[in-house]
Amino acid sequence: MDLVFSETLLLSSAVFPLLLALMLALRTLRAAAQILAPWAALPALIATAFTPLPSGELHLPWLLLGSRFGLDATGGVFWTLAAVLWTVSGVYAKHYIKAQQRSAFFLFFLLALAGNLLLILARDIPGFYFGFTLMSLASYGLIVSNKSAPAFRAGRLYILLVILGETALFSAMIMAVHLTGATTFEAVRTALAKAENAEMILWLLFIGFGIKAGVFGLHVWLPLAHPVAPAPASAVLSGTMIKAGLLGWIRLFPVGTAALPEWGSGLIVYGLFTAFYGAAVGMTQRDPKTLLAYSSISQMGIMTMIFGLGLSAPDAWPLMLSSIAFYALHHGLSKGALFLGSGLCGGERRALRRWIWAGLWLPALAMAGAPWSSGMYAKLLAKSASAYAPEALAPLLPLLLSASTVATALMMTRFLYLLRPASAAYGSPPMPGMLRPWALLLIGIVLLPWLQGTATGPMTAQQFLQSFWPILSAVAAAFVVLRTEVLHAIIPVPAGDLLLPMEYAARQLQRTAGTVAARLSAWRKRASARIRMARMRLVNTLISVHRQSERRLTQWAVAVTLFLIILLAMIGSQSI
Repeated sequence: MDLVFSETLLLSSAVFPLLLALMLALRTLRAAAQILAPWAALPALIATAFTPLPSGELHLPWLLLGSRFGLDATGGVFWTLAAVLWTVSGVYAKHYIKAQQRSAFFLFFLLALAGNLLLILARDIPGFYFGFTLMSLASYGLIVSNKSAPAFRAGRLYILLVILGETALFSAMIMAVHLTGATTFEAVRTALAKAENAEMILWLLFIGFGIKAGVFGLHVWLPLAHPVAPAPASAVLSGTMIKAGLLGWIRLFPVGTAALPEWGSGLIVYGLFTAFYGAAVGMTQRDPKTLLAYSSISQMGIMTMIFGLGLSAPDAWPLMLSSIAFYALHHGLSKGALFLGSGLCGGERRALRRWIWAGLWLPALAMAGAPWSSGMYAKLLAKSASAYAPEALAPLLPLLLSASTVATALMMTRFLYLLRPASAAYGSPPMPGMLRPWALLLIGIVLLPWLQGTATGPMTAQQFLQSFWPILSAVAAAFVVLRTEVLHAIIPVPAGDLLLPMEYAARQLQRTAGTVAARLSAWRKRASARIRMARMRLVNTLISVHRQSERRLTQWAVAVTLFLIILLAMIGSQSI
């Protein structure tokens, strides 16, 4: 197929949701837009079948300082993930969202979808930044769609961090363009690899994209947003949108171009800490969607660790990149299925809930890295990448990766326990229109290793043991925990974790500032009263002196004496 046609098809499929959003805003076209909106990502999914990778570049000199669009092999993986997950979530949302809320929900859904597709398709900074900003701002509407107090609290925190991140990214990109004189990703990566003053740009890029990726310290919006967002919104938020932060690092950091050993080692340690922190806090949760949010934080930590390996070993970057891309695809599809499945566990039909619970085992086992699952191949690729770790970390890294796999298996065991058929209903009553897209996504997860060509041969005994023992450990731990009823003694860490001490410190600071302000106000009132009293005393004293002087001057003896003195003074001055 002609490359120009395929590039135009890709760009058209990314712009299509914007046109539907415009139709939703027009009353005369709203009914037609509501019919098409759930299928808005389908053209992007169809376009993947007609696009050779890597595709060429479509240059539009009249758009955003001369934007370029196209897909390389990495972008193709992220595009496929986004197209599949947005399509499934859109069809699911048609039946999940109440009729009176669909117009508002799909307006933000379409804008976020368009931003997500455009940033993946962009080959330069202006196009990427436009798509990233559009997606980030539109996601606020998905988070607050149920209009509850917790939703607005999560939305306020999210939009605050989004503005902080957008400011950091805008500053970094302006500095990068000024440094290079060009806007393409290749030019920026080459310039950052050679520039001596690139440290500030890298820090701003790390913070701006790290907020979206949900890494430790910048993650606090995720566990607050997911419990209040509708299930289809959570599926795309955690499945594909947080991957935009990871893609931003890949596009703009000088990976594969130059070695950044300090950044590499730092991100390896930081990513592993994020992975274990997310797992530890997530296992204490009692809300399934909050647990899944912490699971996403944990998994993004693993991908951050692999990215750090790429910064340490630029020669091995192609291996790291393939590992990150497949890990992102596996995690996005599995996490999307878990969020959509959690939204089906409502209603009173226990028999149907048992089938849904059984279906949830498929993505849960994939997340845990079970044999023959996409998770197993993703973790094997991560372990292959760990062979290029810096000398100081090389002995520990394989062991820590195995421990993180056990932690993930424990989290999935906890998740399945929280949604067991005997527990209270959770989510909405399942409908056929919600079950069908979810079932198709489950089939896709099962077939993913073969569709991607990762499962190229029979599994070895060593691979089977490496993927099976974490699950066996998790099952054994779960059996012990259930027998000893330790779960009832676990105090869940409140969602938002680090946000709580920050809010407490802010309240204390506000209380202290209020106390200081009250004391200053009281001191000012006392000082003002004393000044008024002193002024009144001075005025009274002057009045008293004036009256006394007036009385003395009006006495005859004093007046005659003064007159004679003045007369003598005048005579004396005349004689002189």
